[in-house]
Amino acid sequence: MPPSPTQDNHKLSLAARLTRLEGWRAACLWALIVTAVLRLGLGAVMATTWTAVKARLPSHQLDDPAIYGELDMPITFPADALAGVWVRWDAVHHLNLAQRGYFEVPEADTIFYPLYAFLTRLAAGLLGGDTIVAGLAIACLATWAALTSLYRLTDCSLGPAAARWSILALAAFPTSFFLLAPFTESLFLALTLGAFLAAYRGRWWIAGAFGLLASLTRGPGMLSALALALIAWKGWRGSARTLVAYWVTPMLAAVGLPLAGGLAFLFWRQTVGFASTDEILRRYSGVILTNPVSGILESLRQWHRVGDLTMTLEVLSVPIFLALTAAMLFNSRWRKPEWLAYVFVNLSLFLSKQSLTGSSLQSLPRYVLVLFPCFVIIGDWLASRSQRTRFAYMAASSAALVVLSMLYALWVFIA
Repeated sequence: MPPSPTQDNHKLSLAARLTRLEGWRAACLWALIVTAVLRLGLGAVMATTWTAVKARLPSHQLDDPAIYGELDMPITFPADALAGVWVRWDAVHHLNLAQRGYFEVPEADTIFYPLYAFLTRLAAGLLGGDTIVAGLAIACLATWAALTSLYRLTDCSLGPAAARWSILALAAFPTSFFLLAPFTESLFLALTLGAFLAAYRGRWWIAGAFGLLASLTRGPGMLSALALALIAWKGWRGSARTLVAYWVTPMLAAVGLPLAGGLAFLFWRQTVGFASTDEILRRYSGVILTNPVSGILESLRQWHRVGDLTMTLEVLSVPIFLALTAAMLFNSRWRKPEWLAYVFVNLSLFLSKQSLTGSSLQSLPRYVLVLFPCFVIIGDWLASRSQRTRFAYMAASSAALVVLSMLYALWVFIA
């Protein structure tokens, strides 16, 4: 009996599987459908929630410059319900940075890395100057790119069933609305996954370029250098090439460029006279860097004292993603050194904050959206479960997503 296409595909190397166009077509289609359903569904939920509550709010709160900065916020239906409702918390800072630039925003906003703001400003020029619509468009396109890349990476590593469930697990995660809001998570995730995919194919310069752009989107992009170095090391050890120099330069580019992007931004900030990132975090947020153990213990003490919804979500995120990391370590099917390295260094950074004025784990439920190996594990686990288990998981996760997106629309701080 001749081998099936699935068996043939399994025998190919990861790099060879990534080049197959039919796999990319399926990934693009699935990601497009999931992105569209998520955007329309959450948009409807948030618009309905805001419209129902808005009439009860004092009029001065709807266009208060202290809340929205210099943004030209839509305050009438339907624009406020369709676009303005997404502009909450850090989204306000990102969009003001895109519209005004680093020298016209408050000093605290200068710690945000430039790529998302730059792309939003560029898109606004093409969309008649509407910064809000431009920011939403960039986030939506980045979400599609991220889900496409996540599907393709999972498909080539664990199969199409795991790929479908991995993007569904990410889309249904209770804080996934941040991917579509004017935040940096979706762009960062798309660029990071692009770096991984290029590295697996041995396209080191492309991997380095994606890593550089990721580190210009968010500072933790520099941490991807470790994972890319592990992929490069595996590729070099498994290669029959004898010319070491043939590999050294591009591999150094893949590792060095992600570091160069983030460090270049920090150097620029220093040269133009902005206070250091550490100083701004301490001054405006009361945040200092410590170690993961101290960060977790302090967050537990804070949660015990306050115990509100936000802190509860933050504290619950810790055991969930530590358990997923442990599963990756002990299950040979999921154990990839580069995935472990990526999750470990990012999670360590997320947990190493200590706040003197607020929550030490502030924004953790949003930050974990970029830990793509964890969603690969969830997707692969769901692919092997019964239909009843899948339904229960997706129903519970989606219900939490709907509730949290409604609260976000009402200016409740989630992450």
